[in-house]
Formats: sequence, structure tokens, C-alpha cells
Amino acid sequence: MPLYRCTCPPDALDDEQRRAIAVAITDVHCTLTGAPPTFVHVQFLEQPAGAGRTPFVLHGGIRAGRDGTLVGSIVDRCTAAVARIAGVDETDVSMRTSETNASWVFEGGRVFPEPGQEAAWLAEAPAGH
Repeated sequence: MPLYRCTCPPDALDDEQRRAIAVAITDVHCTLTGAPPTFVHVQFLEQPAGAGRTPFVLHGGIRAGRDGTLVGSIVDRCTAAVARIAGVDETDVSMRTSETNASWVFEGGRVFPEPGQEAAWLAEAPAGH
């Protein structure tokens, strides 16, 4: 479930930078939440300059119930990582988050676990999943 979208100007990031950003966002999310890396998805979208309030816009779709301080840390660390990897000033990166109840999301054909219940959910996975 967590789905992070990185919107940037066309050709602003090469494949290596995209890979590095995906790894950094996954690391931030997993370090702060304890979720396994297999849960994190990162997408990249290109939009012409001026389409957003900053050239780089991140949107993090995360599970509901996360502490506000934790969410603030996710935002701070993700924006800093994108700025560093993209080679831009942190003021060129903005981020917002939205929360979705775990029970509204399916992953691998099963209802997604609540925060903190990931290990039990993974242990109950059918063979081959």
C-alpha cells in the first residue's frame, strides 16, 4: 500500500536518479513505520514546469492512523532525499500526504493489514505470495 508519486519536469531525472529516489523513499517509509519494503510503491510522473507549486511534487498515500510527528518526519526526509538526488534546492520540492484506511486497500488479493500488524499478515500469506 503506501503509494508515493513523484511528479517532476520532463527529463529532469534519469533512470539512476529515479531508482535512487525510489530506494530512498522506501528506506524512509520502512525505517519510520516498520513496514516491509515490499509494501512500498513509488511512481514517477512528468509534467511541464509550472504545473505544480514547485518543480518536484511528492504525494504520499499512506495508511490512516499514523502519528502526525511520524508523518512530518516522512515528509521532511522524503523531500530532503529527492532534493539531494535530483540536485535541486529543497525549496524546489513539496510534498503532501493522504491517508487511507487499511481495510479499503487490497494487496495480493487480501485486505491490507493495520499499522503494526504487518508481520502477522505476512505470516498468513498463502504459499507462493
